[in-house]
Amino acid sequence: MRFIPTTTAKVESLKKQAKRIQRNGGGKHADLLNRVARTAGYEHWHHVVLCQRETEGVHEGRSLGATVERILQAERAGEAILIGTDSQTSASQPFLLFSTGIGDAWLLDPIDHRAACLMWRGEPQPPPVRETESDLRIQWTGFFELRGEFFIADVEDGVVGHRAIAGYPVDQLREFLLAGQSADETIRQVIGQDDAVPLTPEIVTRLAGQGWEAGQLAAAARQGARFSPSRNTVLYPPMTEPEF
Repeated sequence: MRFIPTTTAKVESLKKQAKRIQRNGGGKHADLLNRVARTAGYEHWHHVVLCQRETEGVHEGRSLGATVERILQAERAGEAILIGTDSQTSASQPFLLFSTGIGDAWLLDPIDHRAACLMWRGEPQPPPVRETESDLRIQWTGFFELRGEFFIADVEDGVVGHRAIAGYPVDQLREFLLAGQSADETIRQVIGQDDAVPLTPEIVTRLAGQGWEAGQLAAAARQGARFSPSRNTVLYPPMTEPEF
């Protein structure tokens, strides 16, 4: 189950929704709690309770460094989890941390889109967090974007580099980021080619698994074409004719 930041106020609001539905149409209270939980994006009511406990644990003084270690432990165990912090932690701004279950883990700044890789292909990276009771410093090594189903990393660490990565929990990450993205930015990504990603071998393999013709994609890559997730199409540079 993925982590959803859940305050006491949010839990009380969900309970009131369930009571209101019960007054209007009846039904078992437990069933109605599960219903409103699913409507709010949770799997069931117990998921709400677990997320509330986790949120309270973060607010009660869990340091960012301890949260980083939790993410790393999850990745070592092959678990994919996502944790959002807020200004009530030792940090003065919200952060987003996630493990993938495939050997990668990240610390993200959802406001400025900065990124620090915590683990890459099963290898822990240099700890980016330096934390004391009065000071918190983070060594950001790059930036990130979400383009369609791809996580775009641009990291100057000699390990990750610039690449489009498939297989990350992009939909869940996008839920945290979408509220902070302006309408102008969304339009710019869709109308232009800002969301297009290079047709790397990894992307070609991913698309071929979805039914695209690998040979045609390889030919497009040779001509400098890129794949646009928002349009679900291959975009060619100006004045370039497809080979097929």
